[in-house]
Amino acid sequence: MIRLPAIPKPTELTSDVAQEMTALYKKEGTAVWQKTYIKKALLEMSSNKCCYCECRLTSVSHYLEIEHFHPKSHYPDEVIVWNNLLPSCKRCNVNKGNHDTKKEPIVHPVKDHPKSHFILRAYRFYNKTDLGQMTIEVIGLNNRERLVKKRFEIGVELIEQLENLLALCTEYDKGMSSSTRRRNRIIETLRNLMREGTHQYEFSATAATVILHEESYAKIKFLFIKHQLWDDELIDLETEVKFCAFNVSSL
Repeated sequence: MIRLPAIPKPTELTSDVAQEMTALYKKEGTAVWQKTYIKKALLEMSSNKCCYCECRLTSVSHYLEIEHFHPKSHYPDEVIVWNNLLPSCKRCNVNKGNHDTKKEPIVHPVKDHPKSHFILRAYRFYNKTDLGQMTIEVIGLNNRERLVKKRFEIGVELIEQLENLLALCTEYDKGMSSSTRRRNRIIETLRNLMREGTHQYEFSATAATVILHEESYAKIKFLFIKHQLWDDELIDLETEVKFCAFNVSSL
């Protein structure tokens, strides 16, 4: 889970439209939130990911469900309130179900900053606050098969790629292979690895946390700075990665 930006409600969702849609839902139970313009805006807000687990909602195995943070079964007047709508995968939406978030609050991906409530250790989320613990339990953020295993696979692959890149950087540093072609290759490789830890990518919180806490990354950065390869694009990428990364005890 990463913090999502607050975006303006779609222009189509005027006060009059919202009032009409709310009345229709309360009268007939119609799924008034299933509008293309609503789905499009929510997917844009989350970079096409579930707001809770960060799985890609445009993949074959996952699709968008519009989640009501305060459940519509308890709060029908908020069925179309913009800041009550979030993009979710089916698994997270089903897990949350009718949990009353006003009586027992959980982390709101837009209003709250998840890293204030969780740490990541051994590819599992652990709470820093009571709000974090409630969220872990209600959403099922540590589902072993669907989430922890996926985070582990991402982490192992990233660590291996960072170690391979460090070997290339070390050769470059020693002058064993210092051609322009090699230089450009290692720069682009690092950029691509760091992009996986930015908000557009699936499970970016895991990727960002692994990248920043790996010793090989620190060594790579040192060599990049030494050879004046640490440019503005890498600086901006690292800023994005830091935004998504969690504190850890040990991965």
